[in-house]
Amino acid sequence: MRRSYVLVALAVTTLVALAFVIPLALLVHSAVQDRAMREAERQALGLSAVVVVATDRELVLNSIMSTRAGQNGELAAHLPTLGTVGVTRAGDGAVAQVRDRETAGTIGIDGGRVYLRPVALPQGLIAVIEVYVPETSLRAGVGTAILVLLLEAVVLVGLCMFLADRLAARIVRSTRDLARTATSLGGGQLHARVRPSGPREIEEVGSALNLLADRFLELLAKERALAANLSHRLRVPLTALRLNAEGLPAGDDRDRQLRVVDRLEHEISAVISEAGRPLAARPRLHCDLGAVVADRTGFWGALAEDQGRSWQADPPPAGITVPAAWSRVTEALDVLLGNVFHHTGEDAACRVTVTRSADAATVTVDDAGPGFADPEGALARGASNADSTGLGLDIAQRLAADTGGSFTVGRNEWGGARVALTLPLVSDDSTPSSAPHRGWWRRRRDGAHARP
Repeated sequence: MRRSYVLVALAVTTLVALAFVIPLALLVHSAVQDRAMREAERQALGLSAVVVVATDRELVLNSIMSTRAGQNGELAAHLPTLGTVGVTRAGDGAVAQVRDRETAGTIGIDGGRVYLRPVALPQGLIAVIEVYVPETSLRAGVGTAILVLLLEAVVLVGLCMFLADRLAARIVRSTRDLARTATSLGGGQLHARVRPSGPREIEEVGSALNLLADRFLELLAKERALAANLSHRLRVPLTALRLNAEGLPAGDDRDRQLRVVDRLEHEISAVISEAGRPLAARPRLHCDLGAVVADRTGFWGALAEDQGRSWQADPPPAGITVPAAWSRVTEALDVLLGNVFHHTGEDAACRVTVTRSADAATVTVDDAGPGFADPEGALARGASNADSTGLGLDIAQRLAADTGGSFTVGRNEWGGARVALTLPLVSDDSTPSSAPHRGWWRRRRDGAHARP
C-alpha cells in the first residue's frame, strides 16, 4: 500500500510539475529574447541622434565605436549620402525594405537576429540603423533558469513523495494492527484488541472490531454457562439412573448398565470441563484411530449380534495416529454407526473398513439400508428427513473440518448409504495423546461384550 501511495504521489506531482515547468521555461526564454531586443532598440535609439546631425563618416564611426555593441561589431548605420558605416550583416534588400516602409523590424540570420530601425533625416532622406543581436544574447540565462525550475520540481516531487510515504505508513500501521488483531481473534486469543489509530474511517473499523470481540466474548460466556447449566441439570436424572442400575441383580446386565452410566457421566463431566476452559487453553490431542475403531466396532458389534444383523469389521491397521482427541473420534464413530442401527432394519448388513494412505486414514461405513435420498442435504446442520435432530453427520463433518480432513456421503454397491471420514496422519510424538476413559478399557480387559 505504501508503494502504491508513493507511486500515485510521484505520478501526480510529476504531471503538476511539468505543467508548471514547461510554460515557465517558455516564458523565461521569451522574456530573455524581449530583453535582448529592447537592448538593441536602445542601442539604435542612441545612435539615431548622431545620424541626424552627422555630416561625415568619421563622426558616425566614432559614435559607433564608443559603444560596446560597436566594439563587438554589432552596430552599423546605413546612410543615404555617406554609405554604410560599421559592420553590417543585413542584406541590401532588407535595408531597402525598411527604408521604403519606414517601419522598424527584425530579420533572422545565422547566429542571431538583426534589428533595423529607420531614422528620418533632413531633406526627406531615410537612414537605417542596424543592431545585431547574437544568439547567445537571445539565450543568456535561459539554461540557468530552466535548471533552477527543474531542481525546484525535483524537490517538490521528492517532498510530496515523502509526505505520501508518511501518510501511507500511518495508514499501513493501522491496517496491520487491524490484521494482527483479527488474526489473533481467529486464533482463539479472544482478549486481543485494536488500538484505534490512523484515519477516521480506520479508527471506526478498529472500534467496531473491538466491539465485535467484546460482544463475542459476552455471547461465548453465556453459551458456556448455558452448556454447563444444562450439563449440571443432567446430573439429577443421571444419579437416578445410576441408583436404578445399582439396584439391579448382580450380573452382566447390571455391569453393562453401570458401564453405560459411567460413560454418560464421563461425557457430561467433559462437557462441563470444556465449557469452562478457554479455546486457546485447550490442548491439541491425538489418538490411535485403529484403537478407537476397534473399540467402537466391538461395542456396536455386540448389538448387531443380538439383532442378528450381518456385521463385518476387519481389524484396522496399527499405528494410525490422527490429530483429534479419543473422545471426539469416538463421538463421530458412534454417530456413524448409530445411524445404521437407527435408520435401517435389523436385516440390513453393515461393514466398517479402515484404509490408510501416505498422509491420511479413512474410516468407511457401508450399510444395506435405503441410503440417503439427498446426500448433499444430509450434510446440512439440523436438516433431516428422518426422525432425528439432523446434527449427527454434522459432528463427523466438523471433526473432519477441524483436523483438515474430509467427510463424504454417497451410495455403495448394495444401494445403501456410504459415509467416509478421512483424517490426516501425524507423528506419534508431535502432540499430546489422549487416552480413553478407564471404564471402557476395563470392559475390554474383562473380555465382556458391551451392549448399549
